Amino acid sequence: MGQRSGIVIVILLLSLAFASPAFDIADLSHLDSGRVYAPNALWMENPIELTFGHSREVTVADLKGPAEITMIHFAMPATLALGREAILRIFWDDEESPSVECPLVDFFCDPAGQYDQVNTCLVNKRRGFNCYFPMPFRKHAVVQLVYDGDLPPGPELISKMPCYSYVMVRTKTEIPEDSGYFHASWRQESLPLGLREYLALDAVGKGKFIGWNVTVRRPGSAGYPVDMNEKFFIDGEKQASVELQGIEDSFGFSWGFPPSDNVFPLTGYMKFFKGAAAYRFFLNDSISFSRSLRVTIGFGENEHPMFREVFGKETNPLQLSSTVYWYQKEPHHPLPPLPPVSERKPPRMTILSGLSRKCYRPHRSFSHAVSASSCTAEGLRKKSCMLNRVTASQRWMVMPMMAGPRRFTTAAPMPGP
Repeated sequence: MGQRSGIVIVILLLSLAFASPAFDIADLSHLDSGRVYAPNALWMENPIELTFGHSREVTVADLKGPAEITMIHFAMPATLALGREAILRIFWDDEESPSVECPLVDFFCDPAGQYDQVNTCLVNKRRGFNCYFPMPFRKHAVVQLVYDGDLPPGPELISKMPCYSYVMVRTKTEIPEDSGYFHASWRQESLPLGLREYLALDAVGKGKFIGWNVTVRRPGSAGYPVDMNEKFFIDGEKQASVELQGIEDSFGFSWGFPPSDNVFPLTGYMKFFKGAAAYRFFLNDSISFSRSLRVTIGFGENEHPMFREVFGKETNPLQLSSTVYWYQKEPHHPLPPLPPVSERKPPRMTILSGLSRKCYRPHRSFSHAVSASSCTAEGLRKKSCMLNRVTASQRWMVMPMMAGPRRFTTAAPMPGP
């Protein structure tokens, strides 16, 4: 037992050393001159103005620079449940527009608050949320937690919001000139992906992209395509210099996402309602930009035209959401405004109920390989793909992916819209 524990500790230390930019074993012996302090908030031991008994917007940390935030912790609410009504905002150096604005749960790779446990090299969750992104600042930093719902300040709101927080801070004598400010932004959109691409980031300035988490689903249906490409347009270029082919490949998988959740330090996948949620951190391969960076998800130029035909209809939308993490010089382009909290919830739509001209097959497993002729664009119009009545209990849609042996994905059965 002792030997096994020792092996686990060694593996953990090595994974931290190579996976996280905020931790290096070689630095443990270095005697840093900076002081560490940790502002507390939200718990009843703190002043009332630092709790949700006083306001629906709480400044959990108001910090003077130069310094660096090294960790942020939020405890779970007393109800042990949290959705997208809690918003994390961070402001640097007295800026008016936040550099971080996300639903708290999505910031921690927990889209819509669906998971009990998340383990990555930079954020994790298990009865508490913890992040380890290094966040240097030169003059001033404000970290806020905002409730965006109908409840007034008071005991009920306190029970439904994180009940405690602390922010670990190390003072610095100066921040290097080449250090960027941490940014994070959340988006969600339902759209006909065959007509236009999903926009995840539109940053202006000098910086680098370090990671994201993404969800994809077809509201009301169990199937979704995986052959969307992830495109990074650097400094205004017309042709993306980084284009990853296949959404599951860009997050470290292949031939569709696997049948079970897989959580690794840098990449991972989890079932999300009847779709997929995945994350990836670009630590050794961060994508640098000098003037701008535009990140989109859409079908590739040479992808099978069936995808644009099938998913180019307003009646057959895909819903995507994303949280993007990056560093850049200030000032930054204003982040997109968050939609109302009611619109941030994954909608309970039933696009494929009733009669639909689609090609369906019984669900056998999460990922399959099928013949190219079994469900082509032409086949969707033929009698072999007869009108099928799809009920709430049986929505298994074949999604062919490429010429030759095809890929398709049907989401593993799970509760939810």
